[in-house]
Amino acid sequence: MSEQIKTVIYIAVASVSLLVAWMARPASPSRDPLNDTGQAFFADFTDPLDAASLEIIEFDEETASPRACRAARHEGVWSIPSHENYAADAENQFAHAATSMMGLIKGSIVSDSPSDHELYGVIDPTQAEPGAIGVGMRITLESETSQTLANLIIGKQAKGQDKQYFVREPGRVRVYLCTIDTDNFSTRFEDWIERDLLQLDSNEIAQISMNDYSIDELNQKLIPGDELELNYDKDQRTWSINELAENETLLDTKLNEMKRALADLEIVDVHRKPAGLSSGLRAEDQLTLDSAAIGSLQSRGYFIIRNRLLSNKGETYVRMNDGVQYVLRFGEIALGVSGPETDDDQGDASSTGGASRYLFVTAEFRQDLIPLPDIQPVPDFSAILGVSELTSPSADDDSAEEDALPGSEESAESQEPNDQIAEAFAEARRKIEQENQREQEAYDQKVEQGQQRVRELNDRFADWYYVMSDSAYQKIRLKRSDVVETSEPVVIEEVDVPPAGTEDDGSVN
Repeated sequence: MSEQIKTVIYIAVASVSLLVAWMARPASPSRDPLNDTGQAFFADFTDPLDAASLEIIEFDEETASPRACRAARHEGVWSIPSHENYAADAENQFAHAATSMMGLIKGSIVSDSPSDHELYGVIDPTQAEPGAIGVGMRITLESETSQTLANLIIGKQAKGQDKQYFVREPGRVRVYLCTIDTDNFSTRFEDWIERDLLQLDSNEIAQISMNDYSIDELNQKLIPGDELELNYDKDQRTWSINELAENETLLDTKLNEMKRALADLEIVDVHRKPAGLSSGLRAEDQLTLDSAAIGSLQSRGYFIIRNRLLSNKGETYVRMNDGVQYVLRFGEIALGVSGPETDDDQGDASSTGGASRYLFVTAEFRQDLIPLPDIQPVPDFSAILGVSELTSPSADDDSAEEDALPGSEESAESQEPNDQIAEAFAEARRKIEQENQREQEAYDQKVEQGQQRVRELNDRFADWYYVMSDSAYQKIRLKRSDVVETSEPVVIEEVDVPPAGTEDDGSVN
């Protein structure tokens, strides 16, 4: 090979080496326009008060369809359109949910492939098909003008990472890792309301009365049943019942379970009453019902008989020390509504919590439940000392002038002690009258507060049939046989006693 050919080869190899080296050089520092890690998801959403509606959508595998919970703010009040605009009492829940969507930062990019959406659990629940897996939860916040403030699909939690979830924006493919608090997102209706239905202090219960009547639905007649009245002493924490026999004992365990069940009574679902029925209740039971209202009542186990609202499961009265009387009328089983899971479910993940039951609640004021003021009688001191001795002598009283004349020392000395006694009696009288006035004013205030409390409760109860768990119903709706235990009477055998003065000779006849 000639030297010329060798030179050409060396030049070619060197050129290739330079080209490879140039291609393999380190890239100059510059930002990838496709990498948006660290940017905000919703940069324009900076004030949670801008949110006027919140919608949370999950995929219900049992029904193979999306399950949504939507809350909207109307005229400053949050309500739940999916439940006939029931008031959303849990206002903090909305504030926390809206705040959780603010300031979200796009974490590391996990995938840009649609085929990975199932893997990371970010399939849109509104587009999922029956049998789909890997479906996420979609959160949407809108303003009063229906402008979208935030919209995100939250998928699976990153393994071993607290509050780290895979997320993506609807309509986009990219999946990110994001730090977000999901504790405030729920499609359960009861998580967005004040679940405590009665809002009572169980230790302030004074009496519980039960009327176990039933209804002859065919003939529209009331069939009387057993009546039970229980009294509770909050100071001694003891129960009592009228007409308890010597061989009968109250079962405190059952009674205390009932007391706790009343205090813990929770709303499972609600249904709006017909307008005529709810407005009638606000007018203190002056009911004028049309056929629609009567049909609404009867379908849930309630009847109007002789202008009286009755239940096919009787009535329970819960009387409080503040004068409030709750009237609980339990109705039929609420079909299609499952109660919350309870301890009775024994941890079975497949349990639906059992049946649920309708509950019609009203409140009444019972002034006789408030102890009367301790008014002390005012003694008639004038009858003790005489009327003249309780009054100061007048300036033109001749006898007073005579008592004041020089030399009338004996009369003046006798008058001074009488004046002191009269003044002491007058002071004692004033103190009794002042204390009586304080007692009366405190009593009047309790009456006013109790009446106001009843008005507030009926404003809350009037529009709604409530649904409660049947397990709570079983604890509250007790009969006498449930709370009274009867023991067998002790039989004393008669023994023949030999007459006095006789001796037992030990012989056997």
